[in-house]
Amino acid sequence: MESRYRNRVIRSLKVLFFLASLTVAPLATAQPPIMPFTLDYRLKSEGIPFSITATRTLRQVQGGLWEMEVSAKNWLGEIRETALFNWQSCTPQSSYYAYLRKGLGRVKEATLHLDRDTGMADSARTGKAAFSYPISDTATDELSVSLALQCALADGARDIELDVADEKSLEKQRFRVVGEDTLRIDGERMKTVKVQRVRGANSPRQTFMWFAPKHHYLLVQLQQKNNDGEHVMTLQSLEGQ
Repeated sequence: MESRYRNRVIRSLKVLFFLASLTVAPLATAQPPIMPFTLDYRLKSEGIPFSITATRTLRQVQGGLWEMEVSAKNWLGEIRETALFNWQSCTPQSSYYAYLRKGLGRVKEATLHLDRDTGMADSARTGKAAFSYPISDTATDELSVSLALQCALADGARDIELDVADEKSLEKQRFRVVGEDTLRIDGERMKTVKVQRVRGANSPRQTFMWFAPKHHYLLVQLQQKNNDGEHVMTLQSLEGQ
């Protein structure tokens, strides 16, 4: 029973990173679409009596190169995701992605190098053979998706398609604005734009994201429904935004 409970918590941590992958930086020669930040989000999963906090950090590394990182840690272990990219219009044009998970005596790692000159991505994962696959010029990574959405929404887009590369393949993902909601975030009633990830009619997974126009379309909440229940990630503090 304890092992099953721990596995459920680990799955919830994975949902935090899979989804969210959330937030931003500049065009090489202009003001960045979104300024650097460090923000905490709270993940609450169905069937787990406590929440998990993840810290998301965006910073400029050098020149036009930016780094996005998400990290979370609790008594069961830790997860960290990192992406490096340059801005190409509203798209974080990724060059590197890494994933690390430690816990329950296990370590799982994955890396993805995206070579724009050759148009190929090189993937390596724990326990799997390394392989390569072709990518598009506009390919981004799973972690940086919310940054691309945030920028596109600020530009007035309502239906958005992205080429997203992960350690397995390149996938075309589609998102659309489906309405507006008022949420309470950090004690403030906030008007938000609600965005849905468009999946196949028979998909058991549903993903919704809420972005705040008043705060440069910052991602403030994300909800995912899977076979194992509902997972909700919410921004804890608006300080500095």
